[in-house]
Amino acid sequence: MKKILTVAVCSALSISSLFASEVVKFDKKLIQERNNIGYKYEGEKLEYKIPDESTIPNNQFGDLIKYGKELVVNTYKHIGPEVKDKNMRYAGNNLSCQSCHLGAGTKEYSAPFVGIYGNFPQYRPRENVIGSLSDRINGCMERSMNGKPLPNSSKEMKAMEAYIYWLSQGVPVGAKVQGIGLAEVNRKMIQTTKADPVKGKAVYDVHCASCHGENGEGIKNEGLANGYLYPPLWGKDSYNKGAGMYRTLKAMDFIKANMPLGATHQNPILTDEEAYNVAVYMNLNEHERPEKANREKDFPDAAVKAPDAYIQGKDSDDRRFGPFGQFIKTNK
Repeated sequence: MKKILTVAVCSALSISSLFASEVVKFDKKLIQERNNIGYKYEGEKLEYKIPDESTIPNNQFGDLIKYGKELVVNTYKHIGPEVKDKNMRYAGNNLSCQSCHLGAGTKEYSAPFVGIYGNFPQYRPRENVIGSLSDRINGCMERSMNGKPLPNSSKEMKAMEAYIYWLSQGVPVGAKVQGIGLAEVNRKMIQTTKADPVKGKAVYDVHCASCHGENGEGIKNEGLANGYLYPPLWGKDSYNKGAGMYRTLKAMDFIKANMPLGATHQNPILTDEEAYNVAVYMNLNEHERPEKANREKDFPDAAVKAPDAYIQGKDSDDRRFGPFGQFIKTNK
């Protein structure tokens, strides 16, 4: 009897612990507090400006800036998995940085690089640390590019940092710039509405398949280390499960302001609901995708765990499909 009771108590505690982890809700205010550097920029939000490339100097610095842009546009040619020099194979897929950071990192609301240099170092909830710009770049290398980190002392890391530095000219530390990051889609909708992957497939078939393929395979350019005309959205050569694009809300925000081609934040093509549904369809478990090692260590502080951070078998499916209101703290 004592043994049965012990087992029952342990089981109850296990179940209790499982649900207790869901009680802690994402608190956006905490992230803002942890990013407090003791200084607040008092100016108005700045206009989004892309520097004129003719101003890049003809010197060593200019050469580094130009190489940084080249890496963003043609990542696969220099550090991709098919380059001849095996020591330079840092990326694990044949995507480019601009597969997500559109227009070489200059398109508004596609997580552009314009004006972001002064935002680093910054608090990163996924790692629960204060991260540098190089940390952020390597986060993309290990997740979206499914590869390994660039050495901080490498020419490639210095070039990417130089390019972002150049794109951020004239933007003071702490200043807000219109068009940076992603434009958040209707957060009231996602709090009470569950995404529908069946409807998402219908959206995909009409608006996405012609470029990204019926099976998300993309359209690959001929030859080795030559990337894609249109990148794959799932499969072995796509981003892994640790990437931001694997998260429903992140993908939804990106899609709404940028997809299909021709869409902008000011003139979207998809509705909020369509972007929501196709985002969840794109990242279904049935769609093959590389795993990210040690992903269970992401978001160690539950209070700042993104509401759409999801690991199959560990997290509730609601963190994939919604509704997401149950995971978000309402700050008054």
